[in-house]
Amino acid sequence: MSDQSGEHVHYWDDGRGRREVIIDGQRVDGVRYCDTKAGIAVVLDAPLKSTDGEHVDFHPVWGEIRVIYCGGYTGANKTSRMGEGPIQ
Repeated sequence: MSDQSGEHVHYWDDGRGRREVIIDGQRVDGVRYCDTKAGIAVVLDAPLKSTDGEHVDFHPVWGEIRVIYCGGYTGANKTSRMGEGPIQ
């Protein structure tokens, strides 16, 4: 398993903005976590369901993962945004 921090690890609320996740050439919605180095993603079930009535069900997906930034910060240091120059 790869390191749990770095540019290759993406969480839904990590502050780096909107991203699209491509797994084996297919766009996937509902990704809560993915690691492009390890090739694993945690994806919410679609349609959304909850077996315990409290938490949304999810499942792991393995494959070749690409992440495309759709806005927000492109680096962890929050100095540049997608489509813009460096923040002064």
